[in-house]
Amino acid sequence: MHNIIRLSSVLVLVAMLSAALLTGLHNLTEPVIREREEREYIEALEKFFPDLDNFESETVDGESFDLVYDQEGELLGIMATVSTQGYDGTIRYNLAVDDEGIIKGIIVTSHSETPGIGDVITTSDFQEQFIGKGYDDQIQDGEDVDAVSGATESTAAMIGSIRRTVVNIGEHFLGKEVASSDIPSVEDGVYHGSAEGTRGTLTVEVEISEGRLERIEVIEQNETDAYFVESYPLIPEKIVEEQSLNVDTQTGATLSAERIIFAVENALKSTPVEEGSGGDGTVE
Repeated sequence: MHNIIRLSSVLVLVAMLSAALLTGLHNLTEPVIREREEREYIEALEKFFPDLDNFESETVDGESFDLVYDQEGELLGIMATVSTQGYDGTIRYNLAVDDEGIIKGIIVTSHSETPGIGDVITTSDFQEQFIGKGYDDQIQDGEDVDAVSGATESTAAMIGSIRRTVVNIGEHFLGKEVASSDIPSVEDGVYHGSAEGTRGTLTVEVEISEGRLERIEVIEQNETDAYFVESYPLIPEKIVEEQSLNVDTQTGATLSAERIIFAVENALKSTPVEEGSGGDGTVE
């Protein structure tokens, strides 16, 4: 019994010393890491904005935006610090745009994506397709940028996040007009519309009755099950309730939520489905 008590005391002492050592190491390294990150951030600002004189930080929806100015006080552009959910964890990156909201560059600062697959988001080939795109571009997978086959979850997450960030910058800092998100006036009927997802097409059926959007049903989808159940039927219910496409997509499954909205939007731009045809409406 005496030996057991002594052994237990030794183990407790070792655990306490280990905890104290780890805490001490953390306290020593944290300032060094923070200083390095701040230095790298300033270097990125200077890379994208060579005429940088100073910058002011603002926060929108939990994201940080630095408004960059030259010596004359003229706005050079904006650098955003953004986080989004990737396939294996959180992706953090900086997005630089000029004073018109045109993308100048992207730097992925941290991620947990699979080496050789998801980490394609850090490559110039993937990032360069965004350069020159801005508020007026769709920045949507399959439109003017593309997800990478084999790494669709990681790359689609970046595409959606970059699009949202460009829209936030344009509408909050550059005076861009907020796009109308009300349900457009379309004739009564049933409409089909689709949006491309990372694993295939998502298709919805939309019913308009007496000028109101009465029903949204997802009739085809290939989303990740765990993500899809967080967005459906929550997003369709919000759209019908508010009679607007401008609904909160922060569900924990933002990409699936956005695809439902895109599909509904495309349905409302299409022609009604002929009764009994079962086919999609054609986008005009």
